[in-house]
Parts: sequence; structure tokens; C-alpha cells
Amino acid sequence: MNVKERIGILKALADSSRLMILNALMEKPQYVEELAERLNLAPSTVSFHLKKMECAKLVRKTRDQYYLIYELNPDVFNLTLKELTSVSDARKFVQDERIARYRNKVIRAFFRDSQLIRLPTQHKKRLIVLEEFAGKFQPDRVYDESEVDALITEQFHDYCTVRRELVEERYLERTGQRYKTVRANDTEGSVQHRGGPGEIRKNKLQTMKTKAELKREYKEAPKQAGVFKIQNKINGKILLGSSLNLHGPLNRYRFELQTGVHAHEDLQHDWDRHGADNFLFEIVETVKLKDDPNFNLADELTLLEQIWLEKLQPYGEKGYMVPGERMRI
Repeated sequence: MNVKERIGILKALADSSRLMILNALMEKPQYVEELAERLNLAPSTVSFHLKKMECAKLVRKTRDQYYLIYELNPDVFNLTLKELTSVSDARKFVQDERIARYRNKVIRAFFRDSQLIRLPTQHKKRLIVLEEFAGKFQPDRVYDESEVDALITEQFHDYCTVRRELVEERYLERTGQRYKTVRANDTEGSVQHRGGPGEIRKNKLQTMKTKAELKREYKEAPKQAGVFKIQNKINGKILLGSSLNLHGPLNRYRFELQTGVHAHEDLQHDWDRHGADNFLFEIVETVKLKDDPNFNLADELTLLEQIWLEKLQPYGEKGYMVPGERMRI
């Protein structure tokens, strides 16, 4: 019997009505209506408590024609308090419960309706989020990069970052443009290595160095806010957008068009018709940062977006947008 089962028994006993029912069953097995009449309780109440005690294995039931007869389960009921509370795996159970609660807390904080809101900054929380994505991949199956991106995009738009980190954290192994799972999807999972102890240490150091370098480069890379456009080279039509981080939406839009799921049907139709080579992805202008405590990046971006909307007028024959539409991402 594990700790969880023992706790379930103790919880099932922590109710006066259940103690009354157990005392009645000590005399003889009885059915619900008989217990209800004897204890002056509603049959539904008795059924509810019996179900709780049955889940805890304190009682068991047998059928006698039209009735369910309940009796005490001697395997559990005859345990002494010392036997019930003497556990060898209590510490592990408490640790597992704490980890499970923490994991659930992180998932609730960063996911809404199965969609990732943003990647956590803290490494421990980030690993939990990455494990959610790693769980989408089948063991021993090889995936093309487009398949990996499609699975990630179901829950988060920045598939490039998630894909890269799944490889960095050794959830996925990359060979060219193909990927496969490396380790089981668990918080404390160990990375699979090949070779003897010396080779293992060498591989670990190389992995840590590569990971540190990549993370530093990613953090130090300037995240530009600005206005971008997607332009059809054939007819000149434009889709104009803006973002506080231009790298993400440009990759996202390209992927959505490649997979045929972009929200602008006219743009998607032209993309399917003319092909990717006939579309230009371009950063029109970036917001110039100012060393001013009153400087507001979002406000500056809104102003820059309005300037370019008025200048390019990407509506009707000139574009894929409608007046008043904004494409802030």
C-alpha cells in the first residue's frame, strides 16, 4: 500500500457520518436503504459516503438479487494505526507531490486554453514548458523540420525559439533537417550520452558550452521594434504589420503561408497561386530608442505604424488590408 492509498483511508475516516456507517457495518453487512433507515440519513447521503469509503477500500460490495450489500473490507479495516502510518516512501511521495503541484502551477500560469502565452524566463519553469512540447513527439520517430514546426505552432507562434531550445535541452536530437526524441519527458530526466566516463564529461562540457553561448547570443541580440511588410511582387499588394520584436512575426507569417493557414485569405490565395519566390518580406522601419525616462516603446511603435499606413495605403488594389485594420503582433 502506497502513501497515497494510506492518506485516502485517513481522509475517508475523517467524517462523523462515515464513522456511524462503519460502526453499523461492524455488526453485519447491510444495504443502503437499511443503513439509511437505521442511521436516520437520506439514502443518497449514505450512498455518497459508501462510495468514498469504497474508493479507500474500507468497504466492499456484493450483489444479492436486487440489492447491493456493503460489508467491511478486513484487509484494510483490520490494519492497526501503526501499520497504517508506517511508511518507507513518505519522503519520496511528499517530494513527488510537491513537484506535481509546482508543475501544475507553472502550466496554469503560462498556458491559456492549451496555448502558451509566453516562454518563462526562469530555467526551471522553462524546462516544464518545454516538456509539454516534448510530449507531443513520439519516441523513435524521425520528424522533418516542417513537422516539428507544425506541432509547436499548434500551441505557440514562435516555433523557432521552442525548436531550438528543445534541441539545446536535449529533448530533441537534430541531424540536418531531421529530428527525433532523445530522452523521456520527465523533469529530472537524464541526457543520453555515448562513450566512457571521459567521453561523457567531454560531451557534457561541450553541450554546456554550446548552450551557454547560444543563450548569451540570444539574450544579447537586439530585439527590434518596428514596421514590416509582405509585398506581392506580381501585383504590388502589401500587408503591413508591426511588432515589438520583428524577428518572431516575420518567421511566423512565412510559416503560416507555407502551411496554408494564414488569416488573410486573399494573401494566402495569392501565395498559393504565385509561390513563395514572388513575395518580399521586408522590415520597413525600426523604432529609434531614446535615452529618455519618458520614452514609451509601444507608443512610438503605434505612431510609426500610423505613418506607414498613411504613406503606403495598403487597401483595396494596393493591399490586403481594410481601413482601420491593425496588424500589431
